[in-house]
Amino acid sequence: MTAPRSRLACSACTRRKVKCSKTVPCTNCTRRGEEALCGTDSNHITQQSSPQPSLSLSRAQELEYLRRRIDELQDQTVENNSNRAHQTHSPLDIRAPEISQSPRDASTSQYERQEENDATETTNDSVIQDAASILEFLAWGRRKDPDVHNIVSPEVEHTDLHENTPDPFSDCSSLTVVQLLIPSASHVQQLVDYHCDDLLWYHGSFFTPTFRTQLQIFWDRHDGKLTSPGINLQWVALLFSVMAGSLTCAPTAQAQSWGYRDTEQATLSKRWFQAVTTCLNHANYTSNLSIFSCQAIATGTISAHLLGFSSSQSIHLAAAVRVAQSLGLHRLGARATGSIIEKEIGRRVWTQLCSQDWFGIPFSESYLINPLYSTSQPASHCHDHDLVPLPLHVPTITSYCRFLYDIASIMPQLQDGLMSCNTPYTRYEQVLKWDARLRSLAIQDRPAFLNSLPLDPSWPSWIPWARRALAISSSHKIIMIHRSFLSDSFTNTAFAFTRRTCLAASKTIIKEYKHVCEENGPVLWIHQAFAVAAAIILSLDILHRDRDTQKIPEHLQLVETVVVLLRSCRNSMIATRGVRLLEALLAEISKLGSTSRGSKRNRDGTPAHAFNVPAFVKSFCEGTSTPERDLTAPSSREPPPTYSITESNQAQATNYTDFDLNLGFAPSMLDSGNGFENLLYLANHDLSGSWL
Repeated sequence: MTAPRSRLACSACTRRKVKCSKTVPCTNCTRRGEEALCGTDSNHITQQSSPQPSLSLSRAQELEYLRRRIDELQDQTVENNSNRAHQTHSPLDIRAPEISQSPRDASTSQYERQEENDATETTNDSVIQDAASILEFLAWGRRKDPDVHNIVSPEVEHTDLHENTPDPFSDCSSLTVVQLLIPSASHVQQLVDYHCDDLLWYHGSFFTPTFRTQLQIFWDRHDGKLTSPGINLQWVALLFSVMAGSLTCAPTAQAQSWGYRDTEQATLSKRWFQAVTTCLNHANYTSNLSIFSCQAIATGTISAHLLGFSSSQSIHLAAAVRVAQSLGLHRLGARATGSIIEKEIGRRVWTQLCSQDWFGIPFSESYLINPLYSTSQPASHCHDHDLVPLPLHVPTITSYCRFLYDIASIMPQLQDGLMSCNTPYTRYEQVLKWDARLRSLAIQDRPAFLNSLPLDPSWPSWIPWARRALAISSSHKIIMIHRSFLSDSFTNTAFAFTRRTCLAASKTIIKEYKHVCEENGPVLWIHQAFAVAAAIILSLDILHRDRDTQKIPEHLQLVETVVVLLRSCRNSMIATRGVRLLEALLAEISKLGSTSRGSKRNRDGTPAHAFNVPAFVKSFCEGTSTPERDLTAPSSREPPPTYSITESNQAQATNYTDFDLNLGFAPSMLDSGNGFENLLYLANHDLSGSWL
């Protein structure tokens, strides 16, 4: 038998897997200032001699060594962070200090630096490619930042936007405070009537006859008291959601006729929306499953975005989907058991949850509800008083939601198609495929009363509002289909069809939004949100054009029109953020316009003074870190800056309402009430470069 080989390297170098000088103390330990701890497992090494027996390190020595190393690492981390701050590196990028100067460590550091540079370039590319969506989400108060470090890092600071505004009733988590928010029975009845008559067609999340019966019981048996025995707080959440929707979406004149002035309208609408969450939490809705919670959350979407609760509403919707699936609302097929009314209510709620989930795909690039596992029939096309099926050309309370559900079902299929492709060519094929599908759906399957037919006096009062809402929403969905190639279309002529299509859709949205502002209908969040999206696309188009093109005055006039319309909105966080964002883009346009941009190009063909999207997003977010103010009173801010438009070009720009695009036909050929068909016509025709 041979004697075991003695270990000459010290324990620290062995543990770090670095070369040891095999002296006492070794070179590495001397460099680290750990001469006293240098040694082998037997704690004894002689210079160029055989080892001799010795005692091993005690537990106390090991703990002392670890404590010292932790202190040193913390000190060096602070020093490295300070150095990186001076070198303009990210303070969130914290690495352990370099321990050895061996070739292996040097190569590793070089690899990490290269990986960091690649990650930074990838992040910037992602921001540029998704510029329109990122800017649109800023107006919603939501962030779509590919850089996740500011999400997972514990160093990110959290600032309470309302910490300096003391309010004894700001906390709506107590039922005693919530009780104070319930108005008189007559006011509640007015709000419910308005919602059922003028808003329910838009979302269809509850059944009017059943809800009215439940409301009567709430007053007769419980006297409107939340603490009354037997009261269902999840139903109370639905009541608050209905009231919040009515007060938020009602025009100013309508709200004043109920006795609510601007300040009270702004306060109560937010408090009522917050009361929905309070009631659901007190009812423990995630354990005590009820369809009321699904109805309350689905109904709340109509007010959530306008009030600035988009992020929290998306979380509540995810919870509502799980509750609905637990209740079996996704399996209400032809053989489902239960009463006709119960099944119809479940199908309507599920239809709305599906639409909201699928329309939210651009935010998260994913969806919760898989259409393959949803076997529920769509909501019945019928009136509430008898539930008798009617022909599709007869307008009913479910007509709009049913058709919007068909449009929404395109989005998950598009997302699946894009994720299954590996090249831009095949991905763009998917875009063109589902673009054609949406056009076919809008032309062939759209109900006749949602077209530009003359209005029938027997039709409901919401038909004109539904027509404009459908034109705006459908145009926006066209943009969403082309979203992944929109930014590329400004610099790559291979995607010229996307640029033409999105510009036409944007003009349709703004055109319809102008008509909406002239009517006395409900204020829907899609009006303002999608108008902001349209103005963003036109702004990006301006920023990617040469200064001598004739389209700039027209598009600039459209953007400024949206700013003016949004400034007149009240109690809308979308309008507040949208004005700030569009004014910032207009400032960028003015800044680039003052430079000698002309037709100068880089070697790769891009403009010499290209719009820096990542830098703009960063500066905008930093500049709007203060709490947003509500537009509950006429703005006292200075008017936005003016931009140079020649008189001849301004006259041409004002003709955008007639869609006079020099196509060789009179503007009167395009019906102002049929905006989406105008979009289909314009996008399907070869404009021979007149747009680009």
